[in-house]
Amino acid sequence: MFLLRQIFRIGALLMGLGLLLHPSLAGTGNTVTVRIGVLAYKGAEAVQEDWSHVRDWLEAGIPDHRFILLGFDQAGLTRAVQEHSVDFVITNSGHYVALENSDGASRIATIESPWALSPRQSIGSAIVVRKDARLHTLADLAGKHVLAVGPEAFGGYQIAARELLQAGVDPEHDLASLQFTGFPVQKIVHAVRAGRADAGIIRTCLLEQMISSGEIGAGELRVLAPIDTRGFRCQTSSRLYPDWPFAALRHTPMELSKRVAMALLAMPRTADGYSWTIPSDYQVVGELFRELRIGPYAYLRLWTFEGVLRRYWGWMLLILALLVVWAVHTVRVEHLVSQRTRALRDAQEEQRRMAEEARMRQATLDHTARLAILGEMASAIAHELNQPLAAIRNFARGIQRRIAAGRLEPAPLLEGSGEIVAQSERAASIIRNIRAFAQKRTAEQKSVDLIAVLGEAIALFTGAHPQARVIWQPGAAQPARVMADPVKIQQVMLNLLKNALDAQQTAGHAQEPIEVRFRAEAGSCLVTVRDSGCGLEPEQFAHLFEPFFTTKAEGLGLGLSLSKGIIESLGGTLSAAANDDNAGLTVWFSLPREELQGGI
Repeated sequence: MFLLRQIFRIGALLMGLGLLLHPSLAGTGNTVTVRIGVLAYKGAEAVQEDWSHVRDWLEAGIPDHRFILLGFDQAGLTRAVQEHSVDFVITNSGHYVALENSDGASRIATIESPWALSPRQSIGSAIVVRKDARLHTLADLAGKHVLAVGPEAFGGYQIAARELLQAGVDPEHDLASLQFTGFPVQKIVHAVRAGRADAGIIRTCLLEQMISSGEIGAGELRVLAPIDTRGFRCQTSSRLYPDWPFAALRHTPMELSKRVAMALLAMPRTADGYSWTIPSDYQVVGELFRELRIGPYAYLRLWTFEGVLRRYWGWMLLILALLVVWAVHTVRVEHLVSQRTRALRDAQEEQRRMAEEARMRQATLDHTARLAILGEMASAIAHELNQPLAAIRNFARGIQRRIAAGRLEPAPLLEGSGEIVAQSERAASIIRNIRAFAQKRTAEQKSVDLIAVLGEAIALFTGAHPQARVIWQPGAAQPARVMADPVKIQQVMLNLLKNALDAQQTAGHAQEPIEVRFRAEAGSCLVTVRDSGCGLEPEQFAHLFEPFFTTKAEGLGLGLSLSKGIIESLGGTLSAAANDDNAGLTVWFSLPREELQGGI
């Protein structure tokens, strides 16, 4: 088994080396290869098994990219980052903070583990000893033989080193032997169990995971001086630190980093309970480094008082003399300054009072603005959800009628239930889009076929309103591509069709056709919706696109206002005019073609 593992490890390393040495393999066709360097603390062969779900999810969410996982030890991963051989890294918290300071790594997500209290309280050190060992406190390790992963290992040494120092044991001087074994970490556990060492430092939860997988027995080892951490599933000899981050590097394209971050945050929990969340605060890791004087604070080891005094005693005498002169001058100036300080103190107090009043007024204005946005969102949600809910109701009733009539053919029932799912997803999407509209956030756009999107919206409308007669005239054989959000385009189209049908019903012309036309023009696409409804009075056109203006008895007056905002956010225009025969209304919108947008 050991030989097979070594062969697998060598093969994985050679494969990674081959990819690094041959840039021609970085992409085939239109697919871009993205390399993710992973700290292989359990060995290179475990990387693919432990992280393949992340790779598969990213490839599914970003289909124009191919993601590969490359396992490294800590030194190898650092070299890969410095040589730009990887685009992202998944590593422990301590290594990430070191890369952040030395190579500009930037965290975009933090793993959320079922073993952790929270993403901010997850990683620690467990010092394992044999169950019958006469060791009960961390201070008992003085003069003992201890194993650890390496001086750069976060959970496998650095966290425990901090706890040992605070217990009065300097791991660099007070232990009989401190031996670093490297990866995989499991061999430390086996060495302690076999009696080849008094204690071993491993990352928290590894012992429980090995017991759960059957690698060791439950009663063979125990955690030394466990800290009572309420709700934590594992025993730990230390306080807990943030979990592993997923980090982008200085040379990683920002757009790719954004897409990867969004995909990770949207990834559902795995069967084992793992997921990704927003980046945690890793300041506590920096505090650990400062206390141990390692990583970014390694220079502190060079600046001891004894060393500085021995090297710079002449300069220190000069500085001391200057300090005495400065102190005398300060006493003299202090008297003069105190007089002016009293005069300024009253003015500063008045300024603070006025600033506090201004802050309170601004807070009141901000609160009022938030309440106004919340009210607009509530009205918009009530209006926009009416269409998908009506469609869900129609399809549900259709399924009920089929079941009541004994018509249980699976195809229509599955189609109807599928439409209900689609409409519920569309309702959820509408809520997200309305929230984005209210918060003035830029919508995500992509290349879409406008004709296909419009066709889907018309099919959805006619399915929800079978009494409506919609004449759809695409007028183009080739796809017309625009940069837009397809859900928002369908939202606009459904609003226009619903307004047209309501107007015709009010005028008693419900059976008259609603004409929808598409025309490709120079640099833009034009879509018109013409009805035979009651039309509008001339003075009503001036307020047509204003929020809360409506001619309907039960209307909210938000449909056209939101539609105009959507179209204009995509670089287009939305307008309306009375028909030539004064019977009904024609509303049209235009969007720039993808070629024009790409050139801007």
